[in-house]
Order: sequence, then structure tokens, then C-alpha cells
Amino acid sequence: MKKFNYASITLVGLIVLVAALRIAQVFPPNFAPVTAICLLGSAYFTRKWMAFIIPMAILAISDLVLGGGKEMIGVYVSYALIVILGFALNNNVKPVRVILVTLSSSILFFIITNFVCWYGSLFYAQNWDGFLLNYIGAFPYFRTSLVSDMLFSGAFFAAFETVKVSFPKFASLK
Repeated sequence: MKKFNYASITLVGLIVLVAALRIAQVFPPNFAPVTAICLLGSAYFTRKWMAFIIPMAILAISDLVLGGGKEMIGVYVSYALIVILGFALNNNVKPVRVILVTLSSSILFFIITNFVCWYGSLFYAQNWDGFLLNYIGAFPYFRTSLVSDMLFSGAFFAAFETVKVSFPKFASLK
């Protein structure tokens, strides 16, 4: 008989909850726990493919409801790279490492998604001035994203570590 993995079920449940919150749009724009979920999955899943598949599936499902344009390519690429960044936390989840990886993830997301938004845009000139104007205009969204990523990552990692200590069945994710 196959052993029931409580930790995997809990993490998948958290990811489904995040998708539902994303669809319901209960948070302000750019304030979402998706980066935290990508990092949490890549830090704890022992089957690394799950760290990619589950958040990407959640994004795809919620995007069916929310819609999106060409900029979604940048979002998906960013989150895939954030999962890879999260592998740095594997078997070594410490507060300073979580903060550094989360900060790096926020910056990476900002750079990639805004480049995709600028490239080929009819709104921004396709020159250095348009490029800078795009990033300067996006800075308030970066601030919101960064605060969101830090809060959700801190809360999710702290909660998951606390549950792991309190309930040893949660020691490893499959």
C-alpha cells in the first residue's frame, strides 16, 4: 500500500487556494502569493517536476478565467525561472536565504515582464527612452510586488516550517 503524503497534499491545497484567490482577485494588482508558492514548491518538493507543473498549471487555469495577452509569456518564463531560483533553498531553508531568493525573484520578475511589455509595444517607443520610460512607469508595481513577495514568502515558509516541526509527517514532500 502506498504511503499517504500529508505534506504534498497540504502544499497542493495551498497552491489551489492561491489559484482561487488569484481568480477571485481579492488582492490589489501585483499583490499575489504566486512567487511564494513557486519558491515554497521548489524548496520542499522532492520531485522537482512538481515544483514546475503545479504553479504553472495553477497559472494556466486561472488565466483561462482572467485572460491575458502576450505579456503572459514573460510571466510564465519568470515563474519558471523563479522555481529554478527556489532550488537554492532545497534542504537549506533559512530566513536570510529565503529573503535573498525572494528579493532576487522579485527583481527577476520585474525585469523580464517589463521587457516583454516594452518589446514591440505601440505605447512605448522602441528605443532607449521608451525602454527607460517603461521601467520607470512600472516601478510602483515593483514596489507592490516586492512587498507582496516578501510578506507571502515569509508567512508561507514560516508556517510550513512550523507545521513540519509540530507534525513530523510533514518532514518531506514527494
